[in-house]
Amino acid sequence: MAIPLYLTTIEQDIFDTFRYLPHAVAVGVGFVTVAAAWKNQQIQKKRKRLEQYRALHGGQLLAWFLVAVYFAMLISITLLSREPGSRTGVDLKLFETWGNQCLPDRYFVENILLFLPFGALLPAAVPFLRRWWYCVYAAFATSMMLETVQLLTERGFCQLDDVVTNTLGAAIGYLVFALVRKCWRGKIEE
Repeated sequence: MAIPLYLTTIEQDIFDTFRYLPHAVAVGVGFVTVAAAWKNQQIQKKRKRLEQYRALHGGQLLAWFLVAVYFAMLISITLLSREPGSRTGVDLKLFETWGNQCLPDRYFVENILLFLPFGALLPAAVPFLRRWWYCVYAAFATSMMLETVQLLTERGFCQLDDVVTNTLGAAIGYLVFALVRKCWRGKIEE
């Protein structure tokens, strides 16, 4: 198959997921509203350094909003967009989905792309995940959880390739986060 057609079909699959975006944004707005209320309560308890707090944590609220939108999209794409019982099976053979046909190859690439935001956004919102190993492990655990739920609800095939590609996508996303953070720190120091 020609590469341009291959990329066009992946692009179409990605654009098809945007139908979940309004619901995901609503979840993000709700989450950030609750988080902002909680943060404001914390501010009132600790009145000192209020201006520094607002300057520092305004970006973190944006990161939490984007994380909430991302997770709403992730759940919609991997679970809620499928009928229960529509997909059954377990495939524990590594790289079983790569190189056999066009559709599995697309899914392989799309699973990597699906977790890129995980690696890029979660470390920005959760300081604990700024260590690369913790971030990649969290992506692995999240992917395992999704595959388990897909297996139990029969909303997706439980595949080892999905866990590997999701984890790889998060690792690549973390590299993007680390590069942006390094550039940002370099600009601040100048």
